Amino acid sequence: MGLDAWSLVAIFEIVIFLVTFPLLVFGWLMGARGRNPIRDAPFESGQTHLGEARQRYMMQYYPYLIMFIVFDVIAMFLFTWGLAFSSMPLARNYLFLVFIAVLVAPLAYAMHLSGKREFW
Repeated sequence: MGLDAWSLVAIFEIVIFLVTFPLLVFGWLMGARGRNPIRDAPFESGQTHLGEARQRYMMQYYPYLIMFIVFDVIAMFLFTWGLAFSSMPLARNYLFLVFIAVLVAPLAYAMHLSGKREFW
């Protein structure tokens, strides 16, 4: 006597609830109470808030953002390409190599930028 698919989904949801609910309650019980102006101050990418607007946009994290996006897209498409590699014609594999070459160009640009000290 086996379980059908919906029974497995229900068991999975129950297990997830039994694992996460105590952790959320424990975090709420042990967490800090009250407001702190230092903790509530806006903070983003190592920059403190300078008033209504920032005076200078720091390009310090821009190369890492580009590298993350490019690696993420490449990994996603490489996985699907690897699964379908043997069933695809050879001409489509060449087109995919051109696609990878186009995606590597922003990665090379970002790596070039990360080697400099100033980005302006």
